[in-house]
Amino acid sequence: MILAIGNSGEYTFGAFQLLQEAFTTRGHKMVLFKQDKCLDGEYLSFEASGGRIQYSVVINGESYDVNKFFAIYFMSPFLPRELITLDPPEYRQLVYRQFRALRAGLQFMFRKKRWVNDPVAVQIAENKPYQLSVASQFFTIPETLVTSNPDSVRRFYEEHSRLIVTKLLSASPILNYVIYTNIVAEQHIQQIDSVKMSPAIFQSCVEKEFELRITVVGTRLFAAKLYSQEDSQTKVDWRRKPIGDDYVVRMEPFNLSPEIEKSIFLFMRELGLRYGCIDMAVTPRGEYVFFEVNPSGQWYFVQLRTGMPIAEAIADLLIGGNG
Repeated sequence: MILAIGNSGEYTFGAFQLLQEAFTTRGHKMVLFKQDKCLDGEYLSFEASGGRIQYSVVINGESYDVNKFFAIYFMSPFLPRELITLDPPEYRQLVYRQFRALRAGLQFMFRKKRWVNDPVAVQIAENKPYQLSVASQFFTIPETLVTSNPDSVRRFYEEHSRLIVTKLLSASPILNYVIYTNIVAEQHIQQIDSVKMSPAIFQSCVEKEFELRITVVGTRLFAAKLYSQEDSQTKVDWRRKPIGDDYVVRMEPFNLSPEIEKSIFLFMRELGLRYGCIDMAVTPRGEYVFFEVNPSGQWYFVQLRTGMPIAEAIADLLIGGNG
C-alpha cells in the first residue's frame, strides 16, 4: 500500500486519481492523506505506550499504521484557510510550526521507506543558492545575486545593463497570491532599500527562444516545450496566465539532446532526488539555460496537455522500478 500526503484541492485530487488508477492496474492500493482536512477528522498521530511506538494516519475515518505503507509520495501539503488566516495573526506561525513538526516526525522516522522524494534531500535541494551552485556544475545558469543588500542590487543592475529579473528565494507564503518572476524596472531600483526586509534572487535577463518544463521521474524524462515567447505576458514567467490549475501557454512534447539528458541525471543524482520538475530556457543560439528544480513540482497539467504518461512513471518509481 502507498501513502500520498497532499491536499483535497481539485489539482491534487486529479493527480491522485491518475496515480490511483496506475497503482490499481499494478495490483497496489494508494490512499491520500489530506493535510488541509486536519479540522475535519484527517490527522497524523504519534504514540509511545507500553514500549510500543506507533505512527498513524487517519483518512476518511479509517486509521492506518504508517508501517503498513511500503512507499510514500509527498504532494506539497498545506493547512486549511481557517488556520492560515487564524486570528490573532501572531498565532499563525506557531500553528504552522506545530503541524510541520508532526509531519517531519513521520518523514524522519520512516526515511528508509521508498519516498518520492527523500524528505532530507528535498530540504537541501529546495535551497536556491545551493541548487544553483550544484546546477552550475552541469548547466549554464544566469548571472545571479541573492542578497538583502540594496547597494549590491544597484551594482548588479548597472553591471547587467539594467536588464535583470527578480524572484522569490522561497515559495510565497501569501494566501491565494503568487509572486511571479518580474523585470526590475528603474522605479523598483528607486525603492530597492525595501530589500533589507526580505532577501531576494536577482538574475540577468536570459534571451529565450522557448522554455522547457522537464519532469524527471527516476530514469525517465518528460520534456515539454513551452511557447512562452508568443505572449507578452508569459515572456518573463510562463505561469503568469493561469486558467484554474492549467496555463495559457502552448506546450508540446520535446526531445532533449543526449548531452542534456545525461547532465540532468547527473544533476539529480548529486541532489539525491528521484523526482523533480526542472525549468529551463533555450536561447536563439540553441544554448540550454537552467533556472531551477522543484523537488515537489506539479506534473498533472503537463500530462493533461501533452499526453505523456507521467503518472504511470511515478507509479513504477514508487513500486520499485524505474530508478
